[in-house]
Amino acid sequence: MDPAQRPIGWWVKHLDALLEDVVDGAVAADGLTRRHWQVLHTLAEAPADEAALARALADFDGHLPAIAADLFGRGWVDRATGSLALTAEGRTAHQRLERAIGRVRRHVADGLSRQEYERTILVLSRMAQNIERALGREG
Repeated sequence: MDPAQRPIGWWVKHLDALLEDVVDGAVAADGLTRRHWQVLHTLAEAPADEAALARALADFDGHLPAIAADLFGRGWVDRATGSLALTAEGRTAHQRLERAIGRVRRHVADGLSRQEYERTILVLSRMAQNIERALGREG
């Protein structure tokens, strides 16, 4: 089939599978997965309780309690304040991994202008909003 004839759903699923593989590969040396990265990155932005973290990552498959426990076991996450927060070791790990993820992001956007990338995000966002509205899931 001509790639231009593939429907949007095919491309979205294909891209997501490729992103899963490339991010997993970027963090595999540390024994991590894309979900670990998503938890680390979310907590790098701000501490969160487990319910807030689950809401923030609700669209992604994964076993959040097991991932949080793994990060806690590594000494990268602390629960001392009642919220999950990165420790100093966790912040160091996040910064190191962020460089690897930055390379992935640059590869993903290779050959796209900033405007093309931003337009793509806008179009996908609108499509998602359209479907959410049709399903009665407007937020």
